[in-house]
Amino acid sequence: MSRDAAVPGVHPGWYLAAGLIVVLVAGVGAAAWPSLPERLPVHWDGSGTADRYEEKSFGTVFFGPLLSAGLLVFLYVTALIIRPFPLNNAAPAGVDEQVHQQAGMDATLYFLALTAVDLSLLVGWISLRGWFLSPDGSVLLFALPTLGFLAAMGGAGLLAKRRYRRMVAELSA
Repeated sequence: MSRDAAVPGVHPGWYLAAGLIVVLVAGVGAAAWPSLPERLPVHWDGSGTADRYEEKSFGTVFFGPLLSAGLLVFLYVTALIIRPFPLNNAAPAGVDEQVHQQAGMDATLYFLALTAVDLSLLVGWISLRGWFLSPDGSVLLFALPTLGFLAAMGGAGLLAKRRYRRMVAELSA
């Protein structure tokens, strides 16, 4: 990477991976449509028990994949919009401002891309849970994926920070 490199990219491979997850979940929903019950759980209380049901319809079955697709598009467009703008923080001591800006924006865009994958997995799990698991399931079937999502987001933050440090080292050499 040169110091004069163009505006950082948006990491499209991660968005494609997130899109593949959305398509796979929607495909499972389409394949399962005939065998789904006429009333589907759409909300669970804190103990993991379904507390609201809706009639089976396109909206109730495909709300999760459509929500994931919308979030994916939102994050991708956000990445496209913000990438030419400067970061709003000063470079750490000993780091050239231009290097900081380029590495910082790349790390930010990387974090957004990983967020798209993490959200697609979480919303996909919630969709699959509503379609296939007992509506009076345990809180673990709801809480553990959420905790997993939070852990994955923490991991994404650490990966983005590592990416920033690596780029600073490469661009400063």
